[in-house]
Amino acid sequence: MATDVSICSNALRRLGDDPITSFSDDTERARLCNAFFPDARDHILRSHPWNFAITRASLSKLSAVPKYGFAYMYSLPNDPYCLRVLEMEFPDYIFKIENDATNGRVLLTDQDAAKILYVARITNPSLYDSMFVDLLTAKLSVDLCYAVTGSTALQTQMDKTYQQKLSEARSIDGQEGYIDDLVSNTFTDFRK
Repeated sequence: MATDVSICSNALRRLGDDPITSFSDDTERARLCNAFFPDARDHILRSHPWNFAITRASLSKLSAVPKYGFAYMYSLPNDPYCLRVLEMEFPDYIFKIENDATNGRVLLTDQDAAKILYVARITNPSLYDSMFVDLLTAKLSVDLCYAVTGSTALQTQMDKTYQQKLSEARSIDGQEGYIDDLVSNTFTDFRK
């Protein structure tokens, strides 16, 4: 089973470097992995509606209201943290995600109730799809490459590998269940 440390160690191995045993190791490799891992994970999670990371939530309406444009403001989930709102309960509902000075990231809408489908920050690697683990390893190889090897040529090669793995993982992940067109908010049921 993958762990955060094993994912980072495999990324280092792909670069020809030694693995780490912990993020708290007293090595530059461990410090780099500790710095790069959370951002790489969140970047990939946010880049695609991965099936294992999709979560549903009913949002809490805030007493504050938007200054203009929408009637209601809702707080976004923190457990698990909302990285990206995919849609509201009904595709024709209009919403916008903004940062409010008092309430942080919020959802604005004219709907009196807000239920959302969202991409959650999944921090337990035992929940990751195996292709996601490989993809995260590839992303970390790109991110760590120059700091570990000093080679921009190797970094370019690692990025090419990452892009290929990203395309494959998105394609396979998109074949499970329904296919949502998140850009136009249309829903196609291919079971018919």
